[in-house]
Amino acid sequence: MSAFRNDERGFTPIAGSGMLVGIVVVLLALVGAAVFGMIDGVAPPDAEFQIEKEGADLVVVAVGPEPVPAEELYVRGEDPDEEVQFGAWPGDGVVRPGDRVTVPNATGNEDIEVVWEPVAFDTYEKLGTYNGEDSAIEGSAGRDPLGATGV
Repeated sequence: MSAFRNDERGFTPIAGSGMLVGIVVVLLALVGAAVFGMIDGVAPPDAEFQIEKEGADLVVVAVGPEPVPAEELYVRGEDPDEEVQFGAWPGDGVVRPGDRVTVPNATGNEDIEVVWEPVAFDTYEKLGTYNGEDSAIEGSAGRDPLGATGV
């Protein structure tokens, strides 16, 4: 019986080994999920933007419902007149529902997109689009928009 009383190692080495194995298994699971694309990293905001023509100007309006960091918003597009400079959302801080920005030099014939592109991730999401009123869509003349034929 005295041999059992002299052993002072106890439970600590077994618990330490078990904790180490558990931590390694959890870390490998997280790395594996990230590598195989099971973890997106960041979800796009639940926000919508509308581009409206007000008089001679085009205005981008944040409709909401969620605010979006301004450094993650870009106004991109194509201008047949090549007069509009597209780029990052002007200002800094947070873009809240109801915020408005005028697109400088826009005449209304531009194709414009409001794009959310997070700073640290390689992804993007379109939050609003505007197809210029003078732009022609090729191949759609004479077709029913619902796809019906012979009607």
